Amino acid sequence: MRARVVALACAVIAAAAWVSREPILQAVGDFLVVSDPLEKADAVIAIGGDGPERVATAMKLLRDGYGEWLIVSGGPYAREFNSGHLMRDQALRAGMSAERLLVDDQAESTADNARGSARLMERHRLASAVLLTSPYHTRRAGMIFSREFRRRRLSVRVIAVDDGHFRVEQWWTRVFERHLVVREYGKLVLFLGGI
Repeated sequence: MRARVVALACAVIAAAAWVSREPILQAVGDFLVVSDPLEKADAVIAIGGDGPERVATAMKLLRDGYGEWLIVSGGPYAREFNSGHLMRDQALRAGMSAERLLVDDQAESTADNARGSARLMERHRLASAVLLTSPYHTRRAGMIFSREFRRRRLSVRVIAVDDGHFRVEQWWTRVFERHLVVREYGKLVLFLGGI
């Protein structure tokens, strides 16, 4: 009798989980996306990643008065490219003043982005920044940047860029977004395990 009750309870729990799977899956995706309230800062930071939207968004924020400096942080990839250089060139073509453009071209990870951006901010006596990255990357990037910036008495706010590569709504229905979410959770677990 007891085994039947346990089996029935397990079946009810499994059925409830199946019925409510979409809200649970949506919550899993939503957890990765952070977007702080936008406030004026000394610098806007665009880190290398999915496409040109990060620099385009940075340029809009700078034109709207949310910062005075642009920091682009990226590094070498695919042998002949450097995302820091590509973002620098994109910003200059969009009208960014070379005198207010700082380039970290050595970053090969989000932690490198944070360290390199913090060093540039210290060198130029900047205290606050707005960090731009893809929605699925905002939670982990914000944690990494916050940890590095706190050590140096700098502040950072994180903004999710609408990059066209990731839509959090029903992410589990698309192969590319499923891959991004699973990979990002793996990286988040590794980061949290190393704190």
